[in-house]
Amino acid sequence: MSWGGVFISLPDVGTLLCHTSSRTIVYAIALSALCLAGCVQDSPPVSREHTVSLLLELLRDEAPEIRRMAAESLGKIGDARTTDSILPLIHDPAAIVREASMLAMGRLKPVATDGVVILLTQALEDPVESVRQAAIVAIGTIEPGSRLLGPVVGLLRSSDATIRRAAVWALLQADSSQWVPALVAAGRDSDEEVRQGVVAVVGEWGGSAASPWLRERLLEDPSPGVRAEAAYRLGMLNDPEARAALDTTITKDSDSGVRRWAKRGT
Repeated sequence: MSWGGVFISLPDVGTLLCHTSSRTIVYAIALSALCLAGCVQDSPPVSREHTVSLLLELLRDEAPEIRRMAAESLGKIGDARTTDSILPLIHDPAAIVREASMLAMGRLKPVATDGVVILLTQALEDPVESVRQAAIVAIGTIEPGSRLLGPVVGLLRSSDATIRRAAVWALLQADSSQWVPALVAAGRDSDEEVRQGVVAVVGEWGGSAASPWLRERLLEDPSPGVRAEAAYRLGMLNDPEARAALDTTITKDSDSGVRRWAKRGT
């Protein structure tokens, strides 16, 4: 099947007929016809360009379902020229559209610029978890340079723990080596999931220099999840002091899961 097969199918259009305007129906049927044609034979370049043009117009449709499908389809086409039209959808009133725009970004893989990273960072503050998760994936796919991650690091100071969690897991997906000191400062967050994420990021990007801090977290953090993460990260380091800390944990930690991860690391 050619590229046309990724677009809206006739059953999808049928579910929308009673909710959309006549203009939308015409566009949706036109897109479906292109899909069916694409399943039979390769569509000429003009058909693809025309389809992209229709989809870009549908991004402004009054029906959230149509805007979502348009964003998803543009992401599947993979034309990076549509990035600037999709990114503003992170402010769409419908969560399904905001999520679709983030998933499309993950497919389009635009060049990571300050503007793109700032918009993705705003999506990490979305009140809907599925949108935040899609933004995390998009950031990991785009792989912004460490220098560009300042806005994401700034979210570690948010009063909302869900936003801090999203930020720290996004930082795990990209090169955060430049921000290890700021992450260490956030390592005593009141939320244990945030602390575990910080340990993961520092362990991933801090190298052997992070070993002393990871050993401290292994010994002192009250959360078994955080200590287990520290044990796992220390086990990846070729460090005699890390090995000694893991040996101590195997015999003395009160949590069986932490002891298990420590044993795996030795």
